[in-house]
Amino acid sequence: MKLRDRKKADYLVDITPLVDVVFLMLIFFMVSTSFKMDSTLKLELPTSQSKAEEAEQQEVVISVNGSGQLFVQDEPVKDADLRRRILNISKGDPNMRVVLRADADARHRRVVYILDTIRELGMGKVGIATAYQKAEN
Repeated sequence: MKLRDRKKADYLVDITPLVDVVFLMLIFFMVSTSFKMDSTLKLELPTSQSKAEEAEQQEVVISVNGSGQLFVQDEPVKDADLRRRILNISKGDPNMRVVLRADADARHRRVVYILDTIRELGMGKVGIATAYQKAEN
């Protein structure tokens, strides 16, 4: 009769349930995570080779679609109300950043009109939004 050596006990740890739980947690977090959604306006932004830094600060977003319609913070605005809406959002702060999102098919005249309006209000921090496209070598 051969007796087992107690020092060399055969313990087998099954990690399958642990792996199952980790995968279930991963799936749960992936499904329940909410992502920041971009604007609901469908604009085709012009592309750029350089990538801008994103900062979380308050800003005035002015959009122009392909047919020339103006939007401030994704709400439609008439030309006559553009100045008032910008001033309401910025509260007269000339240092607040303004982002211009113009559709690639928008007329240049509309973009210049918006830039002139922003300049007349004394707001100097203006950025033009583009879609980032990685350069191919």
